[in-house]
Amino acid sequence: MTLVLAWQTVEGIAVVADTRFGSAMRTVGEAGPKIFSVPIILNKHGKLIETNKHRLPSMGFAFAGNVFAGQTANGLASTCLQNLLVHGEFDDGPTVVEVAELYARCAAIVVNERRKWDGSDQHLFDGLVFGRDRPEAPAQAYEIRVDLDETGIAVGSAIELTQVTRGGLAALGSGGSKVTEILDKIVEAATEATPAIVNPLEILRQVMNDPDVPSVSGFQQFAVATPSGVELRPGLRPITFEMANPFPQIGPSLLTQQRFEYQILGFDMGDIGNVGKYFPGATYFASS
Repeated sequence: MTLVLAWQTVEGIAVVADTRFGSAMRTVGEAGPKIFSVPIILNKHGKLIETNKHRLPSMGFAFAGNVFAGQTANGLASTCLQNLLVHGEFDDGPTVVEVAELYARCAAIVVNERRKWDGSDQHLFDGLVFGRDRPEAPAQAYEIRVDLDETGIAVGSAIELTQVTRGGLAALGSGGSKVTEILDKIVEAATEATPAIVNPLEILRQVMNDPDVPSVSGFQQFAVATPSGVELRPGLRPITFEMANPFPQIGPSLLTQQRFEYQILGFDMGDIGNVGKYFPGATYFASS
């Protein structure tokens, strides 16, 4: 399972998720992507073999739950969104709710296919679609739910997360009750002199470190819906280490030091390297 958090920032709606693949019983990997940037391309038939294309700001998709089903649904919807056929002039393209409804249909299709081979509920997942109708429009977020009807058929739905656009915090997947506990403690501890400050990245870290939620762990993945599109960003992570004191006569033999490391899904960007002459760290988030 996974914990996905969404909230409003100055740039737009931000989303963060842990990266563990597996369950409470078995870990498959600690560096699995759960958030995706979704290209949206309008196509118009021209005189040449290749169509005329109009690329719109990307939207985003995140999921919590069955990895196979979540990634397959994203593959279906993303392929559709890169091949949108326009009759006449190019326009603003699909809205966020229209993209969310597409993901809801794809999610149901995928879950129903999986249940042909295994009739259990393990293929279910929760999704999140976020982005903007137009660059100047406010960012929006929709939860993608997959439920089983009375006949056992999966049905998808898209529900707007209005609390996010109003400044609240939305949680999907494992650990939602733990997030509520943490928020309640923050509110209880607040006073007029020290008002409540909510840091979603730190909240996610607390859940990741909690032994009661073993399925939420690994590292942190982050994206934000800017006016130019959804951006996935590397993390700047603090690393604490000890080194020998060069002057032990005036202090302890070991000194605690801290450095910062760029990482993507927990992988050191120093190991990944540059893209030609370009360093892939123009933007970042402060990974907790």
